[in-house]
Amino acid sequence: MDIMDSSNGLRAVRAGSATGAGLAGWQADTGRTVELVRKIPVTYWCPQGHETTPVFAELAEAEIPKTWDCPRCGRTACRERGAKADRPGEEPFKSHLEYAKERRTPQEAERVLQDALERLRRNRG
Repeated sequence: MDIMDSSNGLRAVRAGSATGAGLAGWQADTGRTVELVRKIPVTYWCPQGHETTPVFAELAEAEIPKTWDCPRCGRTACRERGAKADRPGEEPFKSHLEYAKERRTPQEAERVLQDALERLRRNRG
């Protein structure tokens, strides 16, 4: 909730604030300053060549993750282009289509496709 300051009709201050000076007033009142955290971008590449660059607070090299999940394909991305980083104990990435192909023979898949196309054509007219 903002209340108009009587000294200046165009300047608003937050209700309950000691000064209308904002951050500069806060710094003057407390004697503290804002310390900004330095940020560093780190680039990762997945096996399909997608590039991802998350931004981290400045950390020691050992604290920056060696791998990152690719937001485009879900595979594990590494900090070196072309490197593979399969996580131990994890099944390799499979797309939805790959899982569907495991469940159906090519003949079953063709039949399901034809049924779906027939329903679409019937509903259109």
